[in-house]
Amino acid sequence: MLTVKSREEYFFATTGVFISAFIIYGILGTFMQEELFNNNNFLQLLLFGSIGGYGFSSILSGIILFARYIVKKSTLFKTVCGILFPITFAVVVYVGIFGFLPYGIYNVVILLKDKMKQKENEEK
Repeated sequence: MLTVKSREEYFFATTGVFISAFIIYGILGTFMQEELFNNNNFLQLLLFGSIGGYGFSSILSGIILFARYIVKKSTLFKTVCGILFPITFAVVVYVGIFGFLPYGIYNVVILLKDKMKQKENEEK
């Protein structure tokens, strides 16, 4: 069971990376790419920023989830993961890509429920 602190750390880390990558890749995509969308720089900023933000946030999400998972495993399992690192890395990336949004939404829902419980307890 994850604590509220670890859920908040996950949320703030992935959100911070998303915002940073969105800004960097949005600017790069707008000024370094040939014109798309009938010279609409705002759409280019949104497109490239979203792709960059999601990409880096999903990789970070996969790394965080894998780190939480691997801590509980045996030394033999960790050694096999180290030896087969290309496969392990591919799994981490794909788990991050496909699990970032669902797990992020799940975390936000749990955090909001926890905040509501705290408010109810304070009112009593």
